[in-house]
Amino acid sequence: MGDFDTLDKFIPLDPNVPSVSYQAREQVPVFIPWTRKCLPLGAGLDIPSVSRPGDVGNLSLRPSAFDSKMNHVSLVFEPANATTSFRQTESSSTASSYDHMDASFGVSASCGFIGVSVQGEFAKSVSENQDSNKVSQRASLRVGRIGFSAFPGLSPESLSLLHKSPSDFNRKYGQYFAAALFIGADTTTFLSTSSSVDLHAEMENIEVKAKILWKHVNVYSNHSHSESASSTYGITYDGFDTLSAYQHHLRATDAAGYAALETEAERNLLNGKCLVERVKGALKSLGLDENRTTVVAEKQLEGVFNSGAVAEVMFLPYAGLRDYAAATATRSLASQLEKELQ
Repeated sequence: MGDFDTLDKFIPLDPNVPSVSYQAREQVPVFIPWTRKCLPLGAGLDIPSVSRPGDVGNLSLRPSAFDSKMNHVSLVFEPANATTSFRQTESSSTASSYDHMDASFGVSASCGFIGVSVQGEFAKSVSENQDSNKVSQRASLRVGRIGFSAFPGLSPESLSLLHKSPSDFNRKYGQYFAAALFIGADTTTFLSTSSSVDLHAEMENIEVKAKILWKHVNVYSNHSHSESASSTYGITYDGFDTLSAYQHHLRATDAAGYAALETEAERNLLNGKCLVERVKGALKSLGLDENRTTVVAEKQLEGVFNSGAVAEVMFLPYAGLRDYAAATATRSLASQLEKELQ
């Protein structure tokens, strides 16, 4: 029963709520949607054990346990096939908000050290949405990642502490470290209502206008939105775009409000359709080529973060490192021999 009681503390009652503590317990990679906050690769991350199911806890940064000299180790941008994934989701339930967002969005809300995340703000707004009908369009792109050419060794100080006490090591340096920056962007446009408005038709209409903007064609339209929307309204818009650090919430209750909502949705859908060009433009401004492996100087990282091109950061457990495994294995063997000699 003890094991089940322990698991109950880590596994959330709601399967849509991410359990970072459970991920840490299983020592699997943790991906955190990021902001423009600069982060040195190798920085430690503390993931506290939580007492309530579904409680993400307050994650916090720790100093790096790696050797600061990092001999023969460099930072490298490695390109990937730049393809944008598009997904449209429709639902008709007040409890279906999680269908319209990535489970990882809520994790960033527990990371006070990264500042306000547009994904986290979007997740908060959509999770509180009580409308019965919802539709969303999401675009996601990853063009590559920036990481170590090879993982550096642990510093003499951290190794000494690890030999003495792994728990003290974790308290000082955390259980995880920042291993890679995933370069790309995400955008989502979300509409909801509890009225008789045909949201699918509304989204299609707004998407057509966004495509027209995308092709730079001037088309004059006279109130082309659906009759149901113009007479009923009561539509909510939520949207975010990571590259521009944009997040907006709007509720339309009249004609003026709906016109503003439509404009916001059009612009955000357009951002999603131009995602590849926008991210490539950001990389070019940083001196990076999306088709070529490139060594990145540490001083370039600040520009990479400021550009908004860091979509998420991957944290890996120290326990997966060769140095960590060797140090803890030696310590375990020494403890076992000591017990046998007693």
